[in-house]
Amino acid sequence: MNPDFTTIITPIEPSKVEWCRGYLRDNADPQFGGEAAFLECRPLFPFDKIAGLHFCSFVILDAADGVGPCLVFEATFDGPRAGFLDELLKYAPIGFDEVYRRCVGYPLSGTTTPNLVREYWERHDVGANTFFSGSPGRTVVQVKGENSVRKGIVSFLSARFLADAILPGRPAGLLDLVTRECIRGSADNRWAEQPAQLPWQMTFRTQIAGAAGIVVALLACALGALVCWALGYRPSALYAMLPLWLETVGHATQHLDTKVSALPWVSQLTEVIQPATLIGLMLLSVMWLVVRGAELLLRSASKNTRDQHLFWRFPLQLAVVTRYALVGVLIGVVTLAVISGVDRSPTWAGILVDGPSGILTSLGALLVVMFQLVCIGGLLLVGWYCTTSLRLMVELQPLSKTRENLRRMALDVLQFAMLLLVSVGVLLVAALLPETVISNVAGMARSLTYGWLLMVLLGWSGVMAGYLVGLLALCMVGALEYRDRTTLENPTGLLTRARDNAHKYAREEAGINRYQNHLASITCVKPGVLRYWILRVVLFAVNALAKFWFNKGELGGIPTILSARWVLIDGGRRLLFLDNFGGAWESYLNEFIDLAAVKGLNAIWTNTFVNAAGNRYGFPPTRFLFWQGAQDARPFKAYVRQSQVETVVWYGAYPTLGVVGINANTNTRQDLFAALSSSAIDRFLQRL
Repeated sequence: MNPDFTTIITPIEPSKVEWCRGYLRDNADPQFGGEAAFLECRPLFPFDKIAGLHFCSFVILDAADGVGPCLVFEATFDGPRAGFLDELLKYAPIGFDEVYRRCVGYPLSGTTTPNLVREYWERHDVGANTFFSGSPGRTVVQVKGENSVRKGIVSFLSARFLADAILPGRPAGLLDLVTRECIRGSADNRWAEQPAQLPWQMTFRTQIAGAAGIVVALLACALGALVCWALGYRPSALYAMLPLWLETVGHATQHLDTKVSALPWVSQLTEVIQPATLIGLMLLSVMWLVVRGAELLLRSASKNTRDQHLFWRFPLQLAVVTRYALVGVLIGVVTLAVISGVDRSPTWAGILVDGPSGILTSLGALLVVMFQLVCIGGLLLVGWYCTTSLRLMVELQPLSKTRENLRRMALDVLQFAMLLLVSVGVLLVAALLPETVISNVAGMARSLTYGWLLMVLLGWSGVMAGYLVGLLALCMVGALEYRDRTTLENPTGLLTRARDNAHKYAREEAGINRYQNHLASITCVKPGVLRYWILRVVLFAVNALAKFWFNKGELGGIPTILSARWVLIDGGRRLLFLDNFGGAWESYLNEFIDLAAVKGLNAIWTNTFVNAAGNRYGFPPTRFLFWQGAQDARPFKAYVRQSQVETVVWYGAYPTLGVVGINANTNTRQDLFAALSSSAIDRFLQRL
């Protein structure tokens, strides 16, 4: 069960803003319980009595930009929203009633009519455009319970070690002792015998990504079909023209047949593969090598993750797409070559000879084929070993740009050679099949191969058309960015205001925020329909990625976000960001700057600005939406500080735990009764 969330924003009577802020500070903000792993809640706001509440906070947005002051209450919890709101009214009726009586439109009867209060809250619940949870599927009870189990295991092993008790020498025996004594032998921990139930988005994460890839490929094919239709070519006509194109290539290269057939080793191939098909295969291989070489050069030229040159990035992506398209065409042509060889090669029926001497001849031919297949299998094993070694070397031992490119090229050539070996093996096996089977299979395979080649052609055309549209869109974004530089102040002007913003972050890294922290940010959305829709599309994309891909505890590589949400409010005029994170504010923002999440961060906040001292300051200038921006560290941090508003009240159910620890505790529980290898048991013990 994924945690649910609510974001209730209600207008406050302007004359009551400071009263609400003071009342919440004095009566709602929990106190730090010393070294204990909990917060001491106030009597009027006993958040800890709500078993399913993960986080909640109160934030007050002052009047600005023609919008009156607002009270923001956000919460992340287990179970349905209605049940959570009922629990608020059950455990904290007086405190919430006192605060919301200062809000516009609140029922005069107050909590004496809880249904009206709940309807009021639901009416002002704006939800979130984008929501991320660092530990999806984990309830509050589960998080606390799994942490208790881990601490119990550590205490048990520590006590045994300090008492000089005899411990098993093998890791498997140690794990068995832990499960027997700490889990099955403890009435409080027996529930951990059952593995944790994870959300289906996590369980089928790889399958969802594969399905999304297929959908994208089909959309690319559909776009390619539209492009071809616009050029006067129907897909059915293209399918019929593919064999004619191959014949045209054969006629165009007919004068090379004799020269190619005379080359060493090639003369034997032309006995089973048509020379025209073989020449086409060679030409495609050369094209693939050229494109792959260009891709490696472009990749090495922009290898630095902080490199922001679209001049390199765009051709690099086109080279990657073209290389994959050529791989698809190569697979199709190799398949046609195999089909051609099957049609032209002698079958086992032709090898059989009557009589005793014929049996010996046939048996000898069979042994020759089997020996050839064994040799091919051996070569494939050698190729697999070499490719695995090269792949590991690429990951573990970086080289200079030139040597690295040569090594990657060698890896690709080896993989291509393995594909050719498999094709030769298919030819040898085909020689053992009856002629009727060969003819039927060859005909069907030829039709499927032409269909595959058509899909590759349409897909490549669609991707190229999509890139053209994307390039035009980026040019429009570039024009907007140029306009912003002339209409908005540079955020470097905010560096001198850091001291003025001190009250916003006085609670950070101290007291109840020693281990976890909260960030509330409010920014204005840049005017214009295009900016508004760019922001909505980006938020939609980040929300989908957070739900279906970034569900293992990291958002774009950032492992410290416990819960975060982006909300467009005031009719899309302002963007509210509420974030629960672990660690210090400074290190948290450094993760945004240094990791892959910077592109998503740029794409969101480059559409916003902040007001300060009568001026409008834009986000650090981006290039084509995704690049630079937040990587200008000091202006970025100054911009965040200016956008930050005070978190008046913050509560966390497990304030000393971070995302990494929560997920590690779940993995520890999952491994307790799983069949683990020795290395997996070592990792289990290291996590403790």
